[in-house]
Amino acid sequence: MVINQLFAQKITLDDAIKIGLENRIEIKNQALQIQLAQSENDKIKAKWLPQISGSADVRWNTQLQTTVLPFSLTPGETTSKVQLGLPFNNTLGVQADQKVYDANKKIDRQINDTQTENQKNSLEQQQINIRQAITEAYYLAVFNKERIIYAQNQLDRNKVNLETADTRLKAGTILQNEYDRFKLDVSNAQISLQKAKQDFDLSLEALRYQMNSKSAINDLSDELADILKKADTNYQMMFEQRPEIRGEEISIRINELNVQKQKVRNLPTVSAYGNYSALQLSNKLNPFASGTWFPFNYVGIRANIPIFDGKQAKLASNDFVVRQQINRNNIEKFKADFGYEAQNAMKQVEQAKLDINETQKNVALAKQILETDKFRYEKGVLTIADLKNSEFSLQNAENNYLSSVYNFLVANVRYKKAIGNL
Repeated sequence: MVINQLFAQKITLDDAIKIGLENRIEIKNQALQIQLAQSENDKIKAKWLPQISGSADVRWNTQLQTTVLPFSLTPGETTSKVQLGLPFNNTLGVQADQKVYDANKKIDRQINDTQTENQKNSLEQQQINIRQAITEAYYLAVFNKERIIYAQNQLDRNKVNLETADTRLKAGTILQNEYDRFKLDVSNAQISLQKAKQDFDLSLEALRYQMNSKSAINDLSDELADILKKADTNYQMMFEQRPEIRGEEISIRINELNVQKQKVRNLPTVSAYGNYSALQLSNKLNPFASGTWFPFNYVGIRANIPIFDGKQAKLASNDFVVRQQINRNNIEKFKADFGYEAQNAMKQVEQAKLDINETQKNVALAKQILETDKFRYEKGVLTIADLKNSEFSLQNAENNYLSSVYNFLVANVRYKKAIGNL
């Protein structure tokens, strides 16, 4: 409902980013990954709860086992053969086990907490990428919307020229061929306007795709000039805080914890256990026969002490040490890459600002020249070819100005991302 209300009006860049962060499937899936990571600690807690199991065994001894006694129960024999037990042996029992000591518990919790932090860091990185994609798509839509205005202005100028040409044709001061050129200019301007409108519709669709919205976007609230005024390039260098670097730092901690986990593999684990059972011995299959059930129970403490694991823990520990060094190398590479990226992006922003200033001057100059040439053409001291050259120069100057503004805005977004401020 909120989204539909927003689209019924003009959508702002902030609205587009907010909706995109709510709708994108990557964000939803990453939130579920965080949820899964957080649930691992609950699993560790569950392992330390009593583990209780029940058992039932119904047995029919079709042939009782024979045992030889080393003495005789009958005269004249040196040994005796006896069969122990009864044909039916039924057992019911309950077994309870409780962990008492396991050095892995603390480390496992720390690993899971760090893994959760790593998933949150991945979420932040995805949010940054989505903000960049939506912002650039929004700027492209604003750029194409502005192209419509410029194309409409060009069409209006050509229509005025055509009206003037029509008057002069009727007065016999220009030839039909010159008049046809003005008609051609109007037709071309109409095509350019239609193309600009089509590009704007396509850019709105691209923005909607980046936002992962099912509702159509009608229009944009932000104007190109307003966005340009709000654009700020005075940001603090924070590229060392980028999620990519933090991800490697988190991986170092995870690998360090895994080293500790391998070291405690050879420590003993202690658990307590208890059992209560009842055994039935009977000649017939009758679990309800009185005097045939005999209970027994026991409790104990079990210690599992590893003695030699074939150096597996040591070898695994060495692997995690090597992985830490790989993480450190990646951090150094990221810092170098991001430092270069930030410097390069900053130069692009500075160049784009210079381009805006120059193209603004060119637009103003082209307008002045066109007004002068229109007057000269009306007075008959300028050819139609020269007038059209002036009109083309203005159109080219306006297009260059729009492109320079768009290039500046995109470069500014990438600069903000490069220095860790997006």
